[in-house]
Amino acid sequence: MFDYNLWDAIVIPLTTVILIAAAVCLRFALKNAKPVYRTLPLKIIAVFVPLLEVAKQIYYNVFEDFTLYILPLHFCSLFFLFMPLSQFGFKKVREFFKPMTVIYALLVTILVYVNPHALIGNSASALFASFHNTHTFLYHFSVIAYFIFSVALGDYRPRYKHCINVSCGIAIYASYAVPCAYLLNTNYVNILYSAFKPLEDFRLWAGQVAYNVVLFTISVAAVCLICVASCLIYKAVTKLPLKKNAEENP
Repeated sequence: MFDYNLWDAIVIPLTTVILIAAAVCLRFALKNAKPVYRTLPLKIIAVFVPLLEVAKQIYYNVFEDFTLYILPLHFCSLFFLFMPLSQFGFKKVREFFKPMTVIYALLVTILVYVNPHALIGNSASALFASFHNTHTFLYHFSVIAYFIFSVALGDYRPRYKHCINVSCGIAIYASYAVPCAYLLNTNYVNILYSAFKPLEDFRLWAGQVAYNVVLFTISVAAVCLICVASCLIYKAVTKLPLKKNAEENP
């Protein structure tokens, strides 16, 4: 964890700062716009991310040796489905998938900073050296941009009840990722074995079924914790003083 090389330490924070600056500018530029225009940056990302995934599948099928690990069965692959549903689905569909998309995007943001090489490998230090590095960096930072822009543009308001949504998303993912990992004998998100030694030791001691139950229980607990923390932060940021001043000085 926190295993940064020099390029990670420069590129990751710098890219985040650029995204935050862009989000702040967009917030002011679009503050009086209709919702359909205010969320346009998010809609663009919601189209861009699926296109990145399609490009990846085409590239590895045509130009590189295709492996089963390339299939979109990773946790981060959820975004190329969830983002369009969050932005272009019917109202009920948007309401169901938006909490998952934003909270999972926040989780990715945290993980990129905690353990960058686990998510984006060496892509920050060799950004344009290969299609793989460029795709990896663009995909994950598009996810981070989606979270930052969602907050800046006010497209998502966290609620405690959204713990149900984010838990459902983990269940949806597990329902197909676990069978596929075993059928294809491919270690999507550590389903077959863990790179984290304490969890791997537990798997060897308790067995595969118990390990998978614990793995996804931890996942549900993590996203629920992030959801609750988001609610508390949102409440703290939107406390009454600013509102009161606005009401006193219309």
